[in-house]
Amino acid sequence: MELCRFTDPEVDQLRHCFPDGTIFRPFDSSMKSDCLSETWIAFPVAPFQIGLTYPFPTLTQSFFTLTGLCYIQAMPMVWRALYTLEHIVEHEGTDIGFSKLSRLYNLVSHGSHHYLFKSKPQQPHPILKTNKKDTNCRNQFFFVRRDSIPNGSHLPKKWNTQAISLSHIQGSPVTEERITAFWKLDPAIRTYQPKAKDSQEFSSSSYTMSSAAKSSKSASRSSVGDIQDIVSPWSFKKELAASQSIPEVKGMNTRGKGTKRKKPTESSEGLPLMEHQFHDYVSMVRIWYPETCTLFKDKDPEN
Repeated sequence: MELCRFTDPEVDQLRHCFPDGTIFRPFDSSMKSDCLSETWIAFPVAPFQIGLTYPFPTLTQSFFTLTGLCYIQAMPMVWRALYTLEHIVEHEGTDIGFSKLSRLYNLVSHGSHHYLFKSKPQQPHPILKTNKKDTNCRNQFFFVRRDSIPNGSHLPKKWNTQAISLSHIQGSPVTEERITAFWKLDPAIRTYQPKAKDSQEFSSSSYTMSSAAKSSKSASRSSVGDIQDIVSPWSFKKELAASQSIPEVKGMNTRGKGTKRKKPTESSEGLPLMEHQFHDYVSMVRIWYPETCTLFKDKDPEN
């Protein structure tokens, strides 16, 4: 399985996609994508890059619930297709449930128990422009603690490595009517068009699709089932005192505004330190206390 390459600063940009109080596991380059446990679960970066928030909308969550797949097992194109279908449900009034989804796509393996959608034979692509080059997408994931989010304990605690098929899902006359209505949609509506950055870079200003409830789970260390006692998780709820910095205290300037410290002249360069200090003192007296200097004005030095 793939090693994690999604670091803490990158995770920091995703915290707004989760409920308040969600605990994220610190970055560990030895963690693999299948390291699930009773305490932690892995999340791929892909859904949050395209604008989803957690918990995911109804159709998306029902897909993972009924297939038994972990979120990390879905390739990015699956997330793009689900994102577009959710948009169609929300904005076009077309009801698309899991039975309709199974009539639009086959679920096929992409190797190492990762899955993607494939259009039915002799059928055009239901959602257009979902395939693109995803560089290192399998290394882009992070871990969340289950008990820091609602319903975290109900998410899968291990990968689904069994054969998965959508062909057993039974349709109905209503399903056929809705599928017909779906194919009548303008191709532009059936085209994947993210409102957030869909790349390996993520911006915290990304658009996020509204969703109902909020929930999450996490992942664990490579070969153990539970890392609860191995590392102390950190929360994005930072203490105010920890975030404050103490300003550097600079020395006070005792010279008058617009004045400059007198530089030693050639005639005084060889003088001892005390004589240098004396010259500086006299200069300061003349600047700050000019009335004192008048006591010696026009006096004969010899008197």
